[in-house]
Amino acid sequence: MRIIKDKSIWNSEEVSKVIGKKIKFSWCSNSLELDSRKVIKGSIFFAMPGTKLDGHNFIKDAVNSGAVALIVNKSYQPVNYQNKLIKVDDVYKTLIIMAKAARNRVHSSAQIIAITGSSGKTSTKEMIKSAFNVLGLTYANPGSYNNHVGVPYSLANMSSKTEFGVFEIGMNNSNEISKLSRLVKPNIAIITNVSEGHIGNFKSIKDVAKAKAEIFEGLMNNGHILINRDFEYYNEVISYSKKLQNINIITYGLNILSNICLIDRKIIKEGQRITASAYGIKYTYKINFDGLHQAINSLAVLGSLLISKRDVKKGINNLYKAALPIGRGNRHTLLINGKKSLLIDDSYNANPSSVIASLNSFKEIAVNNRKVLILGEMRELGKHSLFLHKKLYDYLINLNINLVIFVGKNTKDLYNLSKNKIESAWAESSEQIIKKDIIKLIKPMDAILIKGSRYMKMEVIVNYLIMKYKIKVNK
Repeated sequence: MRIIKDKSIWNSEEVSKVIGKKIKFSWCSNSLELDSRKVIKGSIFFAMPGTKLDGHNFIKDAVNSGAVALIVNKSYQPVNYQNKLIKVDDVYKTLIIMAKAARNRVHSSAQIIAITGSSGKTSTKEMIKSAFNVLGLTYANPGSYNNHVGVPYSLANMSSKTEFGVFEIGMNNSNEISKLSRLVKPNIAIITNVSEGHIGNFKSIKDVAKAKAEIFEGLMNNGHILINRDFEYYNEVISYSKKLQNINIITYGLNILSNICLIDRKIIKEGQRITASAYGIKYTYKINFDGLHQAINSLAVLGSLLISKRDVKKGINNLYKAALPIGRGNRHTLLINGKKSLLIDDSYNANPSSVIASLNSFKEIAVNNRKVLILGEMRELGKHSLFLHKKLYDYLINLNINLVIFVGKNTKDLYNLSKNKIESAWAESSEQIIKKDIIKLIKPMDAILIKGSRYMKMEVIVNYLIMKYKIKVNK
């Protein structure tokens, strides 16, 4: 992920004015960092207090890495670094102040895009970033920095020269997206879908839909809503836009009533060739992401380009350069007993809709190869967990998954349901999969999909397989 490292994202005079603190020494900064390990020469280091670690304990590391200024709590009593210290009442609130200032100083013609949804946020962001990169100075939040800390951090790192800004907005509870959307103040708000992700923190799926619709609350006057028309709770979400004035709604998806509709997609070596219709005009382009869900996500990119009124053809022709972040469907070739096998690393996270989308994509990719699924449990489903895990059973059967290795306590019932129909194994953790050598069930030429929630650490299995079966290059 590229973050603009403009040599003058902030200077001492600007920061002094924004946060209302006198700064004795002059400097220019190329980035703001919350993690001392990411500090480079020219960074401003925010010593954020945390639940486990306190940034104040890493000030020496930040200085040694080249920090030009240190934002610290006023109670901090240092021995050194007096010439770099900026003492504030609250480090997090100061970050928010900086984020607001960064958003307000970009030119009024800049297009700021905010994306939310139960799945597809990061992929959509990556494609939008790639499309707009050839049209002007484009900035996007790094990784999945989409929460109450990640969004202001990303905003505060945005250059004043930015022409296109792209931000994911995530949530765990209600009233989170509202605050972040008001911070981002998007010109374009995208909702990729609404499903049971995080439903454990809500009373019902309708409450999840309402929470996603909070993204409308920060939308700029004459802004645009881009929304997937295919998901079940589309009408529920769109009903929350009725109180807005001077807002334009554009829909996309498979639904023929969509303003931007997927007409055709063909699987090619590089990914997919997409044909879409937008207001009666056909567009053909390539994406290097797999699956129907990614083809639909790409329609939001086309919509964003049309709204921006820039060179749409130039933008969509650069879509294929978008890169998948780690754990989002990356392909790896393994060599098992001298024969090539395919590993798909979709380990970053999981909820019911994203698992189903991955399984459908997996069937296309695997073709005639034996299909192996290593499935970690899905988190944040609350009282719905048992039902939603068992709901995956029909997909495992209908998509002809040959072997399923289940990981986690909440997959045990699904394992018991599946084992009489599908070759299956179960372990409580990713580490146990390796320790018990359950991996030996994988055969040469298998296609392997690894999927699970973050806390299941499914990347442990991914890394083990890559190291165990990596292709050796002769030097």
